[in-house]
Amino acid sequence: MTALYVDAAIGGNRQAALNLMLEAVKQGHFVVDLYIEALQPAMYRIGKLWEETSITVATEHMATAITQYVIARLYPLIELAPGSRGKIVVTGVEGEFHQIGANMIADVLEASGWDVRFLGTNTPFAGVLDAVEEHQAEILGISATVLSNVPNVVRLVESVRAKAGRPIRILVGGSAFRSAPLLYREIGADGCGFDLRSALALVNGAPSKESETGSGGPL
Repeated sequence: MTALYVDAAIGGNRQAALNLMLEAVKQGHFVVDLYIEALQPAMYRIGKLWEETSITVATEHMATAITQYVIARLYPLIELAPGSRGKIVVTGVEGEFHQIGANMIADVLEASGWDVRFLGTNTPFAGVLDAVEEHQAEILGISATVLSNVPNVVRLVESVRAKAGRPIRILVGGSAFRSAPLLYREIGADGCGFDLRSALALVNGAPSKESETGSGGPL
């Protein structure tokens, strides 16, 4: 399914990409499993094709836009766990323009019972701080996909620690941390997700082997 989805996305066939996912739902697959087993590896593959210059920047952006559309269409079909585990804010750091990974982890966390506020990307520090306080979040998840945005992650972590006035668990993720799996410790975060599955386990307090290493992921 992943290969078929990649072909549809880089081919610009939005309806075909969506139909693959909707048909899988009809066959009994949970939306969260499709995020983890199909959409996440598809986006990794598309990113790799761009890195290898096998596809253009425009094609990569188109495939990303198609995936954002597919996620939006799948979201209403997510089965939510009963009750609430707590409150969390998920955001892309200021200067970050990649949204797919953070969007997917926000949806996966909501499905597992978290009350999630997803702020999108390139959110100003003050806006993040306001959202954390308004939502009374116990956890803040921060996404960064390029190393040049890590200083902004540092500034945001420091701002939250200084101004929150209460303990907040701060978790980071995104490809910016993939080449430096222990960087999260240096910047004052409490953990770093490797992928959707390990990020979910990390947030839920049951770290997987990957999340214990602190490897960067799509948060």
